[in-house]
Amino acid sequence: MAVKEFEEKIITKGKKLDAPVLPEDTKINDEPLLKQEDLVLKELGSSEKAPKTLTRSAEHVFANYQTTSSQYNAVVGGLPTTCYPVCGVPTIRSDIPAPQIRRISDRTNYGDEANAYALLFPSVYSQKGVYERDFSKTRPKAEIAQILHNVGANISDERFEEIWKQACMKHQKEEVCVESIRNVLDEIHGSPTKPSC
Repeated sequence: MAVKEFEEKIITKGKKLDAPVLPEDTKINDEPLLKQEDLVLKELGSSEKAPKTLTRSAEHVFANYQTTSSQYNAVVGGLPTTCYPVCGVPTIRSDIPAPQIRRISDRTNYGDEANAYALLFPSVYSQKGVYERDFSKTRPKAEIAQILHNVGANISDERFEEIWKQACMKHQKEEVCVESIRNVLDEIHGSPTKPSC
């Protein structure tokens, strides 16, 4: 941006007001905005002048700046939260068992409550009174066989033994629940047959 001659006079010498429009206690600053050395030639060989661009010296560059988030370690690669001491009561109380009969005034979340998605779109099972905890409860072999029979899955005894063995192999303590039986049945029915050549 080139500075014209009259602008240069205003900038370097300042402008005085002819009539006192301001109150008497107000001081008028007559100092120039720029000094004569702050105006340089725009190009070599031309008479146009421009304000000198500000430069930053290399020794004043700060390479060790810190952001607020880095000060409390909220950065990628920082210390994990497991290294910090845990204080207070957790939101979901998995440290104490849920009571058999809950009172209306008990507002504690024991981890058995549904989330917003389950409330808006309940599963077919929850509409019938069967909840997720019922699927993950370990049950004896005879009870799971009775559940499969009541559901209408006609499985022979030999086939049920194979399914039971596969479900037991997936768990270290051989604790079998309805969900593990369902997963084994899904693997059996969902596995594609080998094409014959």
